[in-house]
Amino acid sequence: MEEDRLNRAGLYRTMWRWHMYAGLFVAPVLILLAVTGGLYLYKNEIESLWYGDLVAGSAGPSMPLSRQQTAVEAAFPGAEIRQVSLPPYEGRASEWRLQPADGDSLTAFVDPATGAVNGSIASDFRLMKVLADIHGGDIVAPVGGYIVELAACWALVLLATGIYLWWPRGRRGGILVPRLGSRGRQLLRDLHAVPAVWNAAIVAFLVLSGLPWSTFWGQQLADLGTLSSVTAPSPNFESHVEPAHDSHAQAAGRDVPWSIRHAAEAPHGHDHGLASARPPGLDDLMAIAGANGIDRAGLRIFLPKAGEAGTIMLSYVPDAAQEQRTINLDPATGEITRNVGWNEYSPLARVVEFGTMAHMGRQLGEPNRILMLAGCILLVLTVALGVTMWWRRRPGAAASAMQAVPGYRLGRGVIAIAVALGLLFPLLGASLVLIVAVEAVLAAVARPPSSANA
Repeated sequence: MEEDRLNRAGLYRTMWRWHMYAGLFVAPVLILLAVTGGLYLYKNEIESLWYGDLVAGSAGPSMPLSRQQTAVEAAFPGAEIRQVSLPPYEGRASEWRLQPADGDSLTAFVDPATGAVNGSIASDFRLMKVLADIHGGDIVAPVGGYIVELAACWALVLLATGIYLWWPRGRRGGILVPRLGSRGRQLLRDLHAVPAVWNAAIVAFLVLSGLPWSTFWGQQLADLGTLSSVTAPSPNFESHVEPAHDSHAQAAGRDVPWSIRHAAEAPHGHDHGLASARPPGLDDLMAIAGANGIDRAGLRIFLPKAGEAGTIMLSYVPDAAQEQRTINLDPATGEITRNVGWNEYSPLARVVEFGTMAHMGRQLGEPNRILMLAGCILLVLTVALGVTMWWRRRPGAAASAMQAVPGYRLGRGVIAIAVALGLLFPLLGASLVLIVAVEAVLAAVARPPSSANA
C-alpha cells in the first residue's frame, strides 16, 4: 500500500515537473505561433484593411493576362516577371512578383478589370509574408525553424502531462467546467486546466499538421517516400531530393503543396523538331489552365528565370485539398511534362495536404476557420495563465519545480513512452536526454554530503 502511494505521488510530481519544464520552454513560442497563426487565418481580410486601394480591384470581367502584362512591363521596365497570382476573389488585384535588374523582389498589384497598376511593395516585407516567416521561424532561418519545431514537439509533452495532471481521480469539481465561484490558486488552476482540455485536440492537430513543414522533421517525413508504395507512388516522391529542389518550389516556399515541394523536379520537354513550336504566353497558359479546370482563384503561374533551364509551373491551391493540381510545362513549347492532382498523391501526401488546408482554416469552410481561431485564442489564454500560476508560486525570484519523491523511479511504461516519443521526434529526444542529464547533475550537487557518503 505504501509503495503504491509512493509510486502515485512520485509519478504525479514527475509529471508536474515536466509539465512546468515544457511550459516554461514553449510558452513564448506557443504564444507567438498562436498570434501569428490566428492572424494569418484572415490573410486576405487583413491585407485589404492594411493596404487598402493597393490590393483592390474594380468590379467587372478581368482583362487577359497579356494586357495586364503589358501594363506591368511598362510600369517596371527591365523587371523580370517570375510569378502571377490570380485574385483570391472579385474586387481584389492580381499579383505579379517581379525581379528587377537591380534590387530585391517586388510584388506589383494590377486591377484586373482596368489593367491599371495600383503600385508595388517589397515582396519580403509584405505584412503577411513577415507573419508567415515568423510563424515558421524563417525570419531567423535556419535556427528559427529548429526552435519552432522543438517547441512544437514539446507542446505535445505539455499536452500529455497536462491531461495527466487534470485527470479527475475522484475529484468532482473543475473537470469540464471551471469552478468560477472559487478563488485564488484553485480558480487559476481551473481557468488554466479546463479550457486547455477543451483545446487539447485542436492544439495537437495544429502541431501534427504543421510538423510536415518543419525544418528537420518535415524532411525526414518526406524521406519516407523512398521506403514504401504507401508513401512513394510516382510522381510525389520519385527519389530523395533536398527541400525545395524544384526551382519553383524554392521560390514559392510554402505556397505550393507539400507533396510538390518535396517531389523530384519535373522533367523538361522533348525537342520534336517542330518549326511551329513557340514559347507559350500567359494567355496560352490560361487556356491550358482552363482546359484543366484551374483557371480561377487559387491559381499561381511560376515562370523560370531568363536564360536558365527550368519549367513553367501552374500551381492551383484552392481551399479544398482534393482539388489541388500542379502542371509543369516546357517553356519552349508549352508541352505538359507533368500533371499532378489528388489522384496522383500518395496516401501520405493526401493526409498532409488535407491537414495543411484544415490547419489554415480553409478545408471545411468558415466553421473550420472559426474553430482554428478559437483554438489560437484559447491557447494564448491558457498558456498565459499557466505562466501566471508559475510566477505566483515561485520562491523569491528563482524558478522551482515540485521536488521529486525520494526513492521514486520512473516505471518502465513511462520510460517506454518517453523513448518512443524521442525516436519519433528526434529533436525532442535529444532535448529530453539533455534535460535528464542536467537534472541528474543538479540533484547530485544538491544532495547532502551525509547522504552522498552513506
